[in-house]
Amino acid sequence: MSLQIAPLQKEKHAQTKINTANALAFAHEQHILPVVVQEFVRVGAELPIVFIKDPASERFDVVAMLGLKTGENLMISEGKWQGFYVPKVLWNHPLILADDPSKEGQLLVALVESSPMVNTESGHALFNEDGSESDFLKSRVDSMREFFLQSQTTRAFNKALAEMELLVPQTLTIKLEGKPREITGIYIVDEKKLNSLSDEQLLDLNKRGLMPAIYAHLMSLQQVQRLGERANKAATAAA
Repeated sequence: MSLQIAPLQKEKHAQTKINTANALAFAHEQHILPVVVQEFVRVGAELPIVFIKDPASERFDVVAMLGLKTGENLMISEGKWQGFYVPKVLWNHPLILADDPSKEGQLLVALVESSPMVNTESGHALFNEDGSESDFLKSRVDSMREFFLQSQTTRAFNKALAEMELLVPQTLTIKLEGKPREITGIYIVDEKKLNSLSDEQLLDLNKRGLMPAIYAHLMSLQQVQRLGERANKAATAAA
């Protein structure tokens, strides 16, 4: 089903409600999700954090792995998160920030109207009876703004690592149902290159507050095996 997205308008969406009973069902087939540096420590305690490269733009993005193959999400079941910390990118759906077609470079709040969470019967109202924004909507808008700003910081982090040539392609091998499987197309920070940086370069990374995120990323790679265990359990349950 194609997404139907429209700018949020108090006249059009005066009676609209958001039912959050199965808030994460929309992402049940997403095997990777973008994350921001501010949540690396919490995400990395459960999931691998890796980098991917856009072949067209050559830009690096950083994501958390939720599955070991396309379409496999081992962290969402029946619309609910199976871990402790829910990545920020999942918090606000079906509300999103979208490009404003009338103002270049500007963003506006939009609604994924095709989402089954959107209705007029039950859930959290977006607007009060007097047309003002509900507390629910205000909190979601604040959350989206914060995530956008943190995404900008994260892009700068990715760019800094790329410019210092610290990101290298990596193939991860994991055993699934007793057989090895290779995971390709990802990049990680090269620890040898990191350790060979000059004192000046390391000091610069420290001053910019990037080192904690780098170490959180490297530590998170240990969680690949945990994903493998989840995959094996899922395969056993389906058998």
